[in-house]
Amino acid sequence: MHYRFTLPADYDMALIEQRIASNGAKLDGFPGLLFKAYLYGRHDEVALPCRENRYAPFYVWQSAWAMHSFLASEGFAALTKQFGWPHIETWHLLSAPQMEALDQARVAILRRTRITPHCSLAELHTGAMLSGWDLSRWQWLEVDLLASLPQAIPAGADVYHIGYLARGALHPEQVDGLHPAVILGAAPMPGAPR
Repeated sequence: MHYRFTLPADYDMALIEQRIASNGAKLDGFPGLLFKAYLYGRHDEVALPCRENRYAPFYVWQSAWAMHSFLASEGFAALTKQFGWPHIETWHLLSAPQMEALDQARVAILRRTRITPHCSLAELHTGAMLSGWDLSRWQWLEVDLLASLPQAIPAGADVYHIGYLARGALHPEQVDGLHPAVILGAAPMPGAPR
């Protein structure tokens, strides 16, 4: 799940960084969340190309139930009161990274591409850390969460800073029906050996 708020060119993006620092950990342990990457970009930053000032959270949920629970929460209601009613994109998760691979992640690269009609869906694959598809729009999503910018950035990709990476809680009753990559990449249950 992903949404983004485009902010005015003269918006003080330090306010977004402060918001992330103050609120990021509030989603640690959230039931049914695999992780949330608090993404943001500045239009005036040369090192990390972003065309606009943006606050653009990205979530990986363990179930539709968990996503619905968040969207119906007071926290999401407060966000929409401050920033507006976002267009929310959702994809069916096809692959996800091991959580340990995200420990040093500081940069997110999101690429959306059109799925060609009549292509072999079984043969769709990617080298990206995370992938998914939206079959209502025939769109393929690839996401890499990296420690630093790669030398080459794919054309048309959105590039963001990761201000914080919140890790949710996996509940045993939600394991049935999960894609194996989600189960393998999940953070351990609270109190479980690490």
